[in-house]
Amino acid sequence: RDIIAAMEKITDVRHNEVISPVPFVQVYTRSSGYSIGSANWTVEYKNHRTAFVSTSTFATCLHPQEWDPKVLSDAQAIVFCDAVDPANSEDDEVGAARANAQVHQRINQLCSTAISTLKQRGRVLLIGEPYGVTQDVFQLVAEHTQALNLPLPQFIFVSPVAERTLQYGNIMGEWLCESKQALLYLPEYPFADKDLRQKNHLHFVHSLADLATKTIPQGNWFVVVPPHDTATIDFFARRWKQDAQRCSSAEMASGTGMARYSILMHDDDVARSQSLVNRLSVSSEITFVPISRRFTYRNIEQSLASAINAQHVLMPSSIYARLAAGASRYEFKLFEFSHLQATTVDLSADRHLPLNIQKEMTHQIKSSGKQCAVVTGQLSLAAGKIRLEYPGELAPAQALDTAAASESSVRSAVPVSSLPHDLSMWTPERLADELSEIGINATAAAPSDPLDKLVRIVVPGGSATIRMRGGWSVDCSSVSTQWTVMDSLRRVLKCA
Repeated sequence: RDIIAAMEKITDVRHNEVISPVPFVQVYTRSSGYSIGSANWTVEYKNHRTAFVSTSTFATCLHPQEWDPKVLSDAQAIVFCDAVDPANSEDDEVGAARANAQVHQRINQLCSTAISTLKQRGRVLLIGEPYGVTQDVFQLVAEHTQALNLPLPQFIFVSPVAERTLQYGNIMGEWLCESKQALLYLPEYPFADKDLRQKNHLHFVHSLADLATKTIPQGNWFVVVPPHDTATIDFFARRWKQDAQRCSSAEMASGTGMARYSILMHDDDVARSQSLVNRLSVSSEITFVPISRRFTYRNIEQSLASAINAQHVLMPSSIYARLAAGASRYEFKLFEFSHLQATTVDLSADRHLPLNIQKEMTHQIKSSGKQCAVVTGQLSLAAGKIRLEYPGELAPAQALDTAAASESSVRSAVPVSSLPHDLSMWTPERLADELSEIGINATAAAPSDPLDKLVRIVVPGGSATIRMRGGWSVDCSSVSTQWTVMDSLRRVLKCA
């Protein structure tokens, strides 16, 4: 019921349509060009415009409206939401060439392979999410098979959301490219799915189990499966491999019919794609054509030439590191941000959550008989400092004066209740030695201010700085680092 109630609050918004979610604030969208309905958002308040630019802005596909560059030229502040980390990408020149390649060239490569297989009465498995590039490939294959007078294949989408995403593509004509908008004034439907439905050549199933209960007419199969459904992918690869081994000698010699099948994939998630390729390539031939839809630092560098009214530009820290050296040539200021590292929470280990929060969760689970609990608190995220102020954690420590407790509650990522009763007995050298004994890489640092007392900690996934002047405060670079440091301090201070 909660999901349905939330979905009912969603409002369809046309490109350039102005809405006011709160008084005096205007919000509108402009096409980002990647998929039908994809958009870059602009928030305007008192004639000051802030643009939020999606990571797939330059990855222009075939059906959606072309990306609108006004989102950059009209904004005073620009936020680039994400980008490819240069440290994890290929050589700059090679990466730039791949990023600048037209997306429709990669789409045509996939379509050519699929059409070649269908000509030989073979079967095709396309691995991709049921929107964006996948919709373009599906449309082109359907059009080309009919133009070449080939037998029309049976298109099968194995996904619980594929039917809705195809229907969603024609909600608003303004979301379409100019050629598709022109077709809206003709009696014919601008997409291939309606005609295929009428001919009973388009089928949607939620899962592999549903496919087993559905009767599919005779013909070659063109199956679309999302990349996360590895069970369905493995089933088709294994089944079609077995069929190829059992086919007739004539088909095997000519490479037609049951002996011929193609596995295509365009997912740009390199780690996930490579894992699939490695597993499937052992028994089958797979065509992997990655279609990159994420910004590179060169894309951002090129787009900044259009930011003629910008005063501030915010970008991921990995991109900022590449562009900061040449920041003087821009008339606006560059700023950076870092994404928080995702951390798996294991309730069976004390090191992952503060002890008082674990106690509250355990109490709720036991009293309610459920396997979940809700801990309500105030989450503070700012400048790398992460803190959950849970009511059970706000009781003042017995031996901390009011000033020290106040400073710690504002600045520290360490719960007040975990601090020792007498802070004056600790020195940076002693704390660093104690932390080192329990396996933490800690060193006493020489601060610029002689009155400061600093201990620097380096752990897998980040770093932290403990300031021991007055009330202790801890600055952590990520959530996982915070939990590791908190647990280590708790162990050291308990033994003191």
